[in-house]
Amino acid sequence: MKQYLGFTKRFSLLFTPLVASSVLFTSPSQAATFAFSDGELSFTNFSGSISTEFNSDNNGETKAITLDNDDFVDFQNNPVVETSDSPANAFTDVVSSVSGDGRNYIGLVKSESEIVGNFDIGAGQTFSFNFSSFLDLGTEIDTSPAENAQANGEISFYLFDTSNISEQALPDFLDNLLDNPSSINTSAFSFFSLDGNVNTLGDDSITSQNSQDITLTDNFTFVSSGGNQELVTASFAGSFQRYFDNSANITLIATRRSEARVTAPEPSTSLALLLFLALLALVNKGRLRANISAHSLRVKVIKLTVQD
Repeated sequence: MKQYLGFTKRFSLLFTPLVASSVLFTSPSQAATFAFSDGELSFTNFSGSISTEFNSDNNGETKAITLDNDDFVDFQNNPVVETSDSPANAFTDVVSSVSGDGRNYIGLVKSESEIVGNFDIGAGQTFSFNFSSFLDLGTEIDTSPAENAQANGEISFYLFDTSNISEQALPDFLDNLLDNPSSINTSAFSFFSLDGNVNTLGDDSITSQNSQDITLTDNFTFVSSGGNQELVTASFAGSFQRYFDNSANITLIATRRSEARVTAPEPSTSLALLLFLALLALVNKGRLRANISAHSLRVKVIKLTVQD
């Protein structure tokens, strides 16, 4: 019974205004499809001296397509990034959900956050910190396979030796990492990653990986598959510690990504089917990025109605 409390809690968030909510047409008494993706990553107790302030980026995306007058899609998206330089700590969190009701619709909500920190480590010093991570993903539908709901999430961080970057070039280098975290041309010497996926058509999973210098002090995973309601929950906590003989400059790159999607492709006409498939392709191809703070979110919603 206890394992389903998380799903029930997230389901109730659907009816609680967070930061952004979009409703198309009239809300039904109960959603036919529902998906949520919640994630959290935090860092505390850094022992190294942070060279500059933390850099962070927070982006979100919501889209909806409806083909019938009675179709309904609703979003909730509340991504947060918080950092502090003295004492050094960082935190990112998101609560996202999407629900739909009707015969011909698609709803999508995404969130992505990056945090970049840079630390100076003196010769003969130890660089260390603590971290905690959490993923909670769930889906629910009324009818399979006519309806489908998907949710996935990713949490990761990587440590790089950037001692070869000059002090003058370091600020621009760190800013560029926010736009393109993979642009760094050196291998990470330490890492942690947590990935989860839930799909009402199958393929539920939760995986984690970490380097040997990451010590895990807590780890928990739970997967509930089968039927029309599915859930994946994972919680990991631990620490990093490494001694440096020589002075070094270390860069931390942390990312948190989430996505939830609901679809009900039951077109009543061939024209509706063609339009639905075309718009579905546009949703997959196009990407709307909106800068998000803890207090604001810009949302774009696409509506289309087709008469038989």
